[in-house]
Amino acid sequence: MKENKLLSPAAIFLLGVNSIISSGIFLLSGKIYEDAGIGSLLAILCAGLSIFVIAFAYANMSKIYSKNGGAFVYAKETFGRFPGFIVGMVTWLLGTVTLATEVSVLLTAMKMILPNLNSRLIGIIIILALGIISYFGSSIIAGLDNLTSFVKIVLVLVFIFTCLWLVRGLNFSSPNLLTASSANLGGFKGFLSAYGTVFFFFTGFSFLPVNAEKMKNPAKNLPKMMSLVMLTCLAVYLIIQTITIGALGPELTKTLVPAATAFSKIVGSIGIPLFVVGICFSIFGVIVATTFNTPTILASLAQAHEDVPMFVSKNNRFGTPTWAIILTTVCGIALFLSGNYVFLSGLTVFMSFVQYLSTGLANIKKKFLLIGIGSVLFSLVLLTSFTLSVLILGLGILILLVMIYFVVKLDDDEREKWLKEHQEKSKGADVNTVKRL
Repeated sequence: MKENKLLSPAAIFLLGVNSIISSGIFLLSGKIYEDAGIGSLLAILCAGLSIFVIAFAYANMSKIYSKNGGAFVYAKETFGRFPGFIVGMVTWLLGTVTLATEVSVLLTAMKMILPNLNSRLIGIIIILALGIISYFGSSIIAGLDNLTSFVKIVLVLVFIFTCLWLVRGLNFSSPNLLTASSANLGGFKGFLSAYGTVFFFFTGFSFLPVNAEKMKNPAKNLPKMMSLVMLTCLAVYLIIQTITIGALGPELTKTLVPAATAFSKIVGSIGIPLFVVGICFSIFGVIVATTFNTPTILASLAQAHEDVPMFVSKNNRFGTPTWAIILTTVCGIALFLSGNYVFLSGLTVFMSFVQYLSTGLANIKKKFLLIGIGSVLFSLVLLTSFTLSVLILGLGILILLVMIYFVVKLDDDEREKWLKEHQEKSKGADVNTVKRL
């Protein structure tokens, strides 16, 4: 049997940068500037350093537990089945909320060139159509992911090297938005809001430690490359925010896609549709990948982690989990309709908060005290950044999950029977293969 090729340090670095850098910095730079003014740069720095600590909490646990699954595996193995179920379902919901958020971000960007777009109807159609496509499976996801990743990198480089010349020192010395007014939060509260929003920019970091077993010498390479990845992404975010502030100043809060507005100052009116199309193409790649990957999280909870009813994991004749796809699609649509992209990005961070907190506590129990305590403290600070609506919905979801766990009785006998039949079928398939050979 051919051995799977392990990821080299360079591949780990590129994978990490691609997983973390997202559309958030292009659309939410105005929001964090409105909240904290010039202090938005400090918010990016503080959030980046906080995520740096949390990322190492994941790295610590990935050295102990090599299974795929990340935070929910750490929670189950460290604290038991009930916490594992809650964190596992939150992991699936994080993917579902990310799907809803990215669709909302896509349509928000499109509104800059199609202002009369019916966002709600188009968003429902996109999520529903991708759900139907995922039912039949697809082989184009990897290629599309590579292509959109390339577009994203090009966008970042084009923006930096073309718009750098627009930066004006006056935009940093003029009165900023740190003073409270009816239009923004201002002060320390505004800074905390910006700090929480910036966490949305980094939510993709957990992809690296979850896949530690696919890397060469992860104990040595993962922490080192993770440090380099986090510092690179932090530098990119600081550069982009600095350029947008320097190029647009207070105008930054008046545009849906600040980066596109700044780009148009260089190439003219054609710059806005060109840049927006590039952003939309990159976002759509994330949406497609999330649509196909998220149902597998829910299915794996049933198959390997004994947390949800078995029927959720049953595949159709195309090899995809029907009920997991249906549940992901329905929940994705419901979440999409619950609020705009700013609200949904906050809900994404709330779901990440649950994972960060549980992984930090797992580190403490496993005697990684400094990293564990740091992760828990930074996670708790996030609570102060959430809006009331995000807290209410997030806590409501957690309460619902607790009720589901204790109300829905899992049939362990049926599960054991299914696993036994599955193992017998696998053995039978192996025997037939040997006979053919």
